[in-house]
Amino acid sequence: MSELIMAVVFLSLVPACAYPMAKLRKNAEENSRETQRNMAFILNLGGYLIAFLAGKIMHCSEMLMCVLFSYLLAVLILTFLNKICKIRASGHACSCTLPYLFLSYWLNGVTILICMILYGIEFWASVQLKRHTVSEFLAGSITAFVVFGITALYLGFF
Repeated sequence: MSELIMAVVFLSLVPACAYPMAKLRKNAEENSRETQRNMAFILNLGGYLIAFLAGKIMHCSEMLMCVLFSYLLAVLILTFLNKICKIRASGHACSCTLPYLFLSYWLNGVTILICMILYGIEFWASVQLKRHTVSEFLAGSITAFVVFGITALYLGFF
């Protein structure tokens, strides 16, 4: 149970704090979408790093360590792409595509179809609501596929 609580806190709650924290900024100019994105990158990196280290210390299951490792790797790659290469890749797209890939791999069957439908809905909503462009969403999704492949090779489940 402690593994589950740790994962929820550091993979979900800590990153979700980026948006309220961005709103606490006094300067209206600082409370932009870009400020939210920057805050999200900082809290995701911190939360995912702590989750990975805590997972190692707690001797979490191999499956959970796979998820923790992949999320840490994803945020490192996304940070590199977005901040160094100036390629806007959606962290949201990556963080929703990764679980779909793991679920499809681990559960097979009808799960793959359900994940594809959910991905399609998220893709449509993100573009329709203008949170991301098609290329940003696809770049984040491709990042998830790359991370999934690296994780699979590194942890030997391919």
